[in-house]
Amino acid sequence: MVKITKQLSLLITLIFIGLYIQVQAAPPNVVVIYFDDTGWKDFGCFGGAVDTTHIDNLAKNGMRFTEYYAPAPNCSPSRAGLLTGRFPFRLGMYSYRSKNTPMHLPDSEITIAEALKTKGYATGMFGKWHLGNLDGKSHPTPSEQGFDYWLACDNNLIKHNPKSLIRNGKPVGKIAGWAAQVVADEANEWMKKQTSPFFAYIAFSETHSPLDAPEELITKYIERGENKKRATYRGMTEYSDAAVGSILKTLDDMGVSDNTLVFLASDNGPTSEDSCEGLRGKKSYTWEGGIRVPAIIRWPGKVKPGSEYNDPVGGIDLLPTLCDIVGAELPKRHIDGVSIRSVLEGKPFKRNTPILSFFYRTSPAASMRMGDYVLIGHSDDEDRKKSHSMSAEDMPIVKSSKLVSFELYNIKNDLGQEKNIAATYPEKLAELRKIMLALHHDAISEGPFWEFPEAKTKKTKRKLKKQNN
Repeated sequence: MVKITKQLSLLITLIFIGLYIQVQAAPPNVVVIYFDDTGWKDFGCFGGAVDTTHIDNLAKNGMRFTEYYAPAPNCSPSRAGLLTGRFPFRLGMYSYRSKNTPMHLPDSEITIAEALKTKGYATGMFGKWHLGNLDGKSHPTPSEQGFDYWLACDNNLIKHNPKSLIRNGKPVGKIAGWAAQVVADEANEWMKKQTSPFFAYIAFSETHSPLDAPEELITKYIERGENKKRATYRGMTEYSDAAVGSILKTLDDMGVSDNTLVFLASDNGPTSEDSCEGLRGKKSYTWEGGIRVPAIIRWPGKVKPGSEYNDPVGGIDLLPTLCDIVGAELPKRHIDGVSIRSVLEGKPFKRNTPILSFFYRTSPAASMRMGDYVLIGHSDDEDRKKSHSMSAEDMPIVKSSKLVSFELYNIKNDLGQEKNIAATYPEKLAELRKIMLALHHDAISEGPFWEFPEAKTKKTKRKLKKQNN
């Protein structure tokens, strides 16, 4: 009898050990929260003036990245780079998408959603898509890019009572509430229904213009000395923080917070330099202010609470990092990002690959971060007039773009990019210049050449035909 009891006890112990190991080995859920046009210094935990209680708490229990680079200095390219791990201009996402432009995220690209689905993940997309038309006819929708369920808009939502959302291909009409919370509510309800590991991509339209916020929040920041415009922006950031709080609470209520990786960042820099104090430039520029943005990762049991990483990482690193964590195979193509799993787990990490930003429309055209240095590249067409969004006339300019002059900054010592040291360090300039030129040429050459319907003049048609051959 004693022998049987001991055997039974041993069996029960082994079962519990097995269950414990199984639970410990369960792949983490992944929640990505993407802000829009939010600056490096907007959130409270990054020294900002807004009361962002929930985002600050996320940072308190996770890791802040002080040198995180968005994939691009404006909307559509940034989202393409984040979801694919590739430079957006390699994919043909050269600028933000205006309505009905042919430019879109090609169906051939593999997104995080598609990669994680190979490991049994449920996938949902909520909010700003901005990677193609959502009519289901002309461009791939989130469904074709790996998402099982989606509630999305082509571009931005109006902030109060949004009415342009589409759910799984069907317009839903006006939904009462503030946009960030409307999007968060849909994501929360979807997450509650999941019985397998899930990936939720939640993309707010906040804090993109047009600015709007509850009157009491606007008043709150006016009373703190802000003008009406800045007070509205601050209020919009604060109500979006509340939406973040609802997402985190849902994870808590579901009992899955301890096995969920939460990533939060902005798609690019802000429209006001007040929001990226200390940095040069703003949205749509490849200076630091246009691409260095706030980012946080919380991953309980892996990421040390309250930690900070002060070396370069980028939005292009998200796909390879998640593939590494869940054991998914990397897409069979050139991936520009690298896995930063070692950083998250507190292990040694040395980045040997550059982070390159390119934007044809503004000056400077390119910026490359490598180590302590940022190399700025000016193109041969920066003085030429270009449209606000891509046009037929812009395509030959983009595809034939060449970087011809350069500036060098030690970004660790010169955060504001005030002292060009190219003449002082010619060897470092030559080293980085060689890397930038090769990488820029390779990526631009791979990007598709879009045929724009407005190419009506003989001159433009000749340019397009010549460039396309």
